[in-house]
Amino acid sequence: MDEKQLQKYWLVYTDAWCLIKNRDRVRETHVAEMVKKHDIGVMNRLFCLVVWQEIKRINNGGIPLEDSKYQAAFTGAWRIFKKYSVPDDTDEFWMGLTREINILGLEYQNSQFIRNLLVHVTLEEIERIERNEYHE
Repeated sequence: MDEKQLQKYWLVYTDAWCLIKNRDRVRETHVAEMVKKHDIGVMNRLFCLVVWQEIKRINNGGIPLEDSKYQAAFTGAWRIFKKYSVPDDTDEFWMGLTREINILGLEYQNSQFIRNLLVHVTLEEIERIERNEYHE
């Protein structure tokens, strides 16, 4: 994956972090705009599944994480994505990826937020990239 492609993915993670950071002002229309803006693979799930579900959880009385924890989660997910964004279709690759996902997930007690971020966005996008690379 070249630098230009990685920058597009980085922007997705940073836009998601900005929405979470400003969660008191975020409305469903903001999420819809981000879904349209970031139409690469499954990355639009970052907004509807990760951000919007977390905002709804908080609005229903759930206790939010500290902003620094959200930032660290998005940064950690990004680092994993960047490191594994060029799948090589080996057992070592997939074992390393799942190990790093599990380690970061444990830091957040495998909350729904972190599972959505790591599994339903980051891991699934890497799997999608791998399918497109090796199985076309």
